[in-house]
Amino acid sequence: MRSQRQNAARMGTRLFLLGLAVMALAGCTKEEANTGSREGNGPKPVTSGGNTPPTSTGAKKKIVFVFKVGGISYSEACKAGAQQANDDPALNVEVTYQAPTEATAAAQNSIIEQAIISKVDAIVVSPNDADAIIPSIKKASDAGIKVYTWDSDAPKSARTFYVRAADDVQIGADILDAVAKSAGGKGKILVFSGGRTAANLNLHIQGIEEAAKKMPDVKLVQPYIYNDDDKSKATTMAVQALQANPDAVGIACVNSPSPAAAGEALKKLNLIGKVKVWGLGLPSETKTYLIDDSVTGLYLWDPQKLTYETAKLVKNALDGTPPKDGDKMADGTVTVKDGIVTLPLRLEINKGNVDSLKF
Repeated sequence: MRSQRQNAARMGTRLFLLGLAVMALAGCTKEEANTGSREGNGPKPVTSGGNTPPTSTGAKKKIVFVFKVGGISYSEACKAGAQQANDDPALNVEVTYQAPTEATAAAQNSIIEQAIISKVDAIVVSPNDADAIIPSIKKASDAGIKVYTWDSDAPKSARTFYVRAADDVQIGADILDAVAKSAGGKGKILVFSGGRTAANLNLHIQGIEEAAKKMPDVKLVQPYIYNDDDKSKATTMAVQALQANPDAVGIACVNSPSPAAAGEALKKLNLIGKVKVWGLGLPSETKTYLIDDSVTGLYLWDPQKLTYETAKLVKNALDGTPPKDGDKMADGTVTVKDGIVTLPLRLEINKGNVDSLKF
C-alpha cells in the first residue's frame, strides 16, 4: 500500500512538472511572436503562409534624373520637380537630379556610369545626343536598371518609354504657324535651336520644316542657329543673325534660352515690332520680353510638373503598373503609343497670362 502511495505521488509530481514545462513553452512562444527573438537586434519579420517572410520590404526605389545641362532656368524647374517627387511621401521614392555643366553626351554618359555603380533602380535621361547615349543606356539596362527618357528621347536605345509634354513635331509646326501669322504670312524667318544632336529639338525643327512646305510665301533662313543652350552665346548669336539678315520678319525658337535671347537682341538693335518671336520658353525668364512685345508669344509646359509626373509614371512602372493609353490625369488624357507617353501639359503663354504662371 505504501509503495502504491509513493508511486502515485511520484506520478503526480511528474505530471505537475510536465504541466509547468508546457506552460513555460507556450509563454515563450507567445512572447517571441509579439516581441521578436531575443537573439536579434529587432523584431522578427511577420510571416504569412508558413515560414516564408513577405517579399516587400518597403524600401524606397532609387531614381536618378539626368538632364542635358545645368545652369539654365528650364533645368532648375526640372530639378524642382525631381525634388517634389523625392519629398512626396505617397510616392516613397528617393529621387536625385544630375545635370552636367556642359551639354555634351560624354558628360551625361559619365553621370550614367556613376548611377550604374550606385545600383539605382531607374535612370531617367534627357539625352543631349540621341545616338551617343545608346551604349550607356544599354549598359545600364544590362545591369538590371530600368532606363526611361523624358523631355528628349533616344528612340533607338533600350529605354523603356519616353515621356513628353507635347507632340514634338506638332509643336514645331505650331511655332512656325504662330510666327508666320504674326508676321503677316510672308517673309524670312530665322530658326534658333540648342544642341544639334538633341532629338526633341530636331523633331521641333522637323515640324517647322513640314509646316513651311504649306507656306509658299515663307522662307526659312539657312543655316539654322544652334546656341547649345548657352544663354550668353544665344544672345550673341541672335544679334549676329539679325544683323546678317536685316530683312528677317520672324524668329522661331525651339529651345528655352532662345526666346529671351531673341528679345534681348531685338532691344539692342531697335527691332521691337519689326521682327516677331515665337518659341518654347519659360515665362519666368521671358516675362519682361513678353510685356514689352520683344517676344510675341510662347508655347511650353511646366517643366517641374513634367518631371514630377514622370517620376510618378516611372515609380508605378517599377511597381508593375506602366502607363496606358487613355489614362486620366487632372490636365486631361494621357496618350501612349509606340513607347511614347504624351502628357496633356502644353500651354500658350502671352502677355495676358504670363503673370499667372509660376514657372
